[in-house]
Amino acid sequence: MAALAGDRGEATPQCTISRYEHICGVCKSNIMPGDRMFCFDTTDATTNKKSMSWGHESCHNTNLPPPPTCRHWMRLGRCPSLQAGLCAFSHNEDARGSAATNLDKKRYGGRRNYIRNQHKNSVLRIFLMQTYGIDYLNQQDGVIIDAAGGKGELAWELINLSGVKDCVVVDPRKLNLSLQTKKWKKGLFEPKRTGPVFSKWYPACEDGCKMRQSKSPRHLRCFLDGEACVEFMNAASEEDVNKADEWYQNQLIRAKEISWTSKGLTQHEDGTSYNEEEQATNNYEAKLSKTMDTTESEISSAQEARSVLQKSHLIVGLHCDQAAGEIVDFASAKNIPWCVVPCCTYSEMFSCRKLADGTRVTSYDHLVQWLQERDPRAKVATLDMEGKNKVVYTLP
Repeated sequence: MAALAGDRGEATPQCTISRYEHICGVCKSNIMPGDRMFCFDTTDATTNKKSMSWGHESCHNTNLPPPPTCRHWMRLGRCPSLQAGLCAFSHNEDARGSAATNLDKKRYGGRRNYIRNQHKNSVLRIFLMQTYGIDYLNQQDGVIIDAAGGKGELAWELINLSGVKDCVVVDPRKLNLSLQTKKWKKGLFEPKRTGPVFSKWYPACEDGCKMRQSKSPRHLRCFLDGEACVEFMNAASEEDVNKADEWYQNQLIRAKEISWTSKGLTQHEDGTSYNEEEQATNNYEAKLSKTMDTTESEISSAQEARSVLQKSHLIVGLHCDQAAGEIVDFASAKNIPWCVVPCCTYSEMFSCRKLADGTRVTSYDHLVQWLQERDPRAKVATLDMEGKNKVVYTLP
């Protein structure tokens, strides 16, 4: 593949299309939007600091320095723009191999391997669009449940980037969408920024969308208990409804009484604490109160919560910890498709989990197999992201 060379020795440089106005680093005239341009490394004579310059395709000559290495190639070993012929950076095989090796060695806080999966929500969102289709995701009067949705990023992306009408987060923690709204206001999701390679995955975004307000997903601030949620949803008699409504209000109180840190719980629900180091971290709730107020998106009405569960036509869980089994239980009871990207096994907490051959579920591979065995229609795929990237799902 010629594009992999990335050296400036070739007669025709690897170019991309300019979306903004630049100064050509060769002829010093303007590069206009729509012009083809190439990039090359430059060094400041005074500070000896490396930077990057762009030049018109017609200004290219073989004496110019080579382009810098593509950051996607260095980090992930792949480049979405490369096959489309729209990446002007170098894709040297040596840079690809060394970057992948070094990535696994990086540490975060000295405690655990730091896996750069900050785009995992986008990866799963695109998988949902490809697998279920936007028409199914956007069903009239339908609701997608984002179970154990954490900050609410996946639900926010489905609503604001994919154009899904309603996606509700079920999680006991407060939502935190400050990063997403900041990116939105900067216009990072607009077609002129995402380019032709990515803009098809942002069908709800248009030029100038940063001028309108993004929409926050609704939030059921409670734990997902598959069996209890089904009983709450199906309550019909007056006595059952009253009992179910009381259960829901208790769930809201339970969720708000639990303290969180950026690492998770500060203490178990039975009162036993995690180690002192974890308790000393900044309180998660206190941090969120300074960033944005998401309480208005919380569903306090039991009637509204019941309606959300009744209208759900797909339930999704991305790295949903203990909720993986509950998601399948709820979906099976309601006969709707489910999509789970499991992470932690919690073998001691769920010691009763066993595979069809009687093997206890004690590893990640066991957990993936266990989820697959819960439904004969279940399929397994690998997502294009780092870390725990197996997705187990069923189709409508």
